Amino acid sequence: MIDKGIPPSEAEVENFLKEINFNLPVGFIDFYKETNGADIISNESNIFLWPISDIVRLNKEYNVEEYAPEFMIFGSDGGGMVYAIEKDTGDIYEIPFIGMSKEEAIFKNKTFSEFIGKG
Repeated sequence: MIDKGIPPSEAEVENFLKEINFNLPVGFIDFYKETNGADIISNESNIFLWPISDIVRLNKEYNVEEYAPEFMIFGSDGGGMVYAIEKDTGDIYEIPFIGMSKEEAIFKNKTFSEFIGKG
């Protein structure tokens, strides 16, 4: 089940893209243009995607640049794991929220569509 948020404005998408300086996974922006965050619940997992307008701010608040500078986090499982994009590759990883580091990162998918179960 995908519970989508209200689509972001063009300005919100443009502001987000101006604030990052790396490639996003295939399908990321296309998905976010349709929904400003989403809750994806299945028998296998929970994925809570943050609104695009909150991603950069939350990365700063959670000190991602200090603990895992290779990544940008964009959501969580609602528990102890966050979902992150590796800046060098655009690949998607799962990382423990406590003890966030590249060494603890677990590869999930190459594309955003695969990650959300549509690929």
